[in-house]
Amino acid sequence: MKQLTSRDNPLFKSILRLARSSRARRDEGRIVLDGVHLVQAYLDRFGPQGMELVVKRAAAGHPEILALQSRVPGVTISDSLFDQASPVQSPVGVLALAPLPRTPARPVELGFQVLLDGVQDPGNLGTILRSAAASGGTLAHLSGTCADAWSPKALRGGMGAQFLLEIRQQQELATVTASLNVRLIACTADAKGSVFETDLRGELGFIIGGEGRGISDAVIANAHQTVRIPMRAGIESLNAGAAAAVCFYEWLRQNSTARAHP
Repeated sequence: MKQLTSRDNPLFKSILRLARSSRARRDEGRIVLDGVHLVQAYLDRFGPQGMELVVKRAAAGHPEILALQSRVPGVTISDSLFDQASPVQSPVGVLALAPLPRTPARPVELGFQVLLDGVQDPGNLGTILRSAAASGGTLAHLSGTCADAWSPKALRGGMGAQFLLEIRQQQELATVTASLNVRLIACTADAKGSVFETDLRGELGFIIGGEGRGISDAVIANAHQTVRIPMRAGIESLNAGAAAAVCFYEWLRQNSTARAHP
């Protein structure tokens, strides 16, 4: 592999720019993948076309990284430069630049949609997308106040979920929720009905609010039903990622039972 030794190298500058700027990712149509698992997940889904691998010199002999090097062209980089370029604090020794994924085909089987209103923490956002992809989600609508689903931290939280879901960003959720032809369930702390006592069978959309602010009035006005997650006294609420996972897996439980016992 070629050696990258200078901060002035165009590839090094591209990593910094794409890791830090959602606008750069949109304009250039590329993203930064961090870690063996995420790079492998992208490869398995989309193949190596357009990818560039960047390997930390100290990690160049790692068996999993050697396997990636056999499939993706790239460079090795000094340890100090890699640590400067890596978008996470504990880099494992491999990054990749890759084309922004194509929108995957919507699966034909039953699924649910996710509508995220102001989820600003990229780790929480990635976690929600990961839970959605794992439990039956097919499409995610993100409001303009959400974190970027393609940021390095959101990608790391999603661990490949973004490659399986159709993701629509910068959405005006009040407009989207008014026009969707599915039943909309909003998760709120003060709802009367428990999510475990609510009929979640069939296609529907879950509305999840951001940390602190919750779901905006204009969006929740279009919900067909609100649900809460029962909790013991003394616990105010779950974070958005945990609350979303509870709702998604209750949907999966109910729909799995319905298919098993029509």
